[in-house]
Amino acid sequence: VVSIIVPVYNIREYLPRCVESLLGQTCADVEILLVDDGSSDGSGALCDALGAKDGRIRVIHKENGGLSDARNAGLDAAKGDWLLFVDGDDYLVENAVELLLAAAEEDADFVQFFYHETEDNGWASEKNQQAEPETETDPAQMWRRVYTLGGVAASSCTKLWNKRVFENVRFRNGIVHEDEELLNRVLPRCRKAIYTKLVLYGYMMRSGSIVRSGFRKKSMDIFTVLDERLEVLDALGCEELVQGTYAWQFRTAAWQYCLARRGGFKEETRQLRQRLLALAKRPGLILSGQYKLLYQAAKITSAAPEMYYLVRKLAGKT
Repeated sequence: VVSIIVPVYNIREYLPRCVESLLGQTCADVEILLVDDGSSDGSGALCDALGAKDGRIRVIHKENGGLSDARNAGLDAAKGDWLLFVDGDDYLVENAVELLLAAAEEDADFVQFFYHETEDNGWASEKNQQAEPETETDPAQMWRRVYTLGGVAASSCTKLWNKRVFENVRFRNGIVHEDEELLNRVLPRCRKAIYTKLVLYGYMMRSGSIVRSGFRKKSMDIFTVLDERLEVLDALGCEELVQGTYAWQFRTAAWQYCLARRGGFKEETRQLRQRLLALAKRPGLILSGQYKLLYQAAKITSAAPEMYYLVRKLAGKT
């Protein structure tokens, strides 16, 4: 059985498409866990109505606790040997579970696949996709694939997970970038991963979604997550990934500085300025374009972040 965990929060408009895609899987041996995270738009009642129509659906109602808390509630209730996470405004192609189980091996910790970004429900992948699976057992190489593949490798929704990976592990509550944080803790536990070329997940890009939100104080969580990752990568001896993570911090601090400065977040602006200046002292960061110029300028003057913001403001880019 594959347990599909679906957090639901005020997405009544999108939920039917998501659930339809899960019930329509060519592999019917699934359980669908709809976790209503204290919705106020009728999504909870819709979950109950959908559950009444198909025995494969189980509904969990809980007080609002955020995405991580909703996923954790699903993990606690899941009965399957394999797990999928699907956000309630996204969807799977009809043969996703079948293709993933075919690519999986019993001792694999996860099977990696891809998503397709879409702004409507019309996207559908090719039906005759080939997995072309590649097996990886080297922890350092798994991390290198994270950096090579980018966001798709960080997302918890682009993996068929072996349930044992989540023994005594849950998503960290109260943060954003919860997928990146989870990876810091679960990837070191993985001994075998399978990477495919399958594109199976329709990723809805909505104006109100978390990934499209402007600066929030919680946006600073990414730096804690990346500081923790540096410890993991350093222990593995992955020096190029350590440097890459510092460069990632620098790029992120630069654009968040501009967002915080524009939004009037004085304390966060100060913290981001300090981080940029501290990172500028690290030699050998590989950066390009505007970030390279800022990196070089910050080595010379502490006014570089403010200058960077003003130039972007004059250019209409912030």
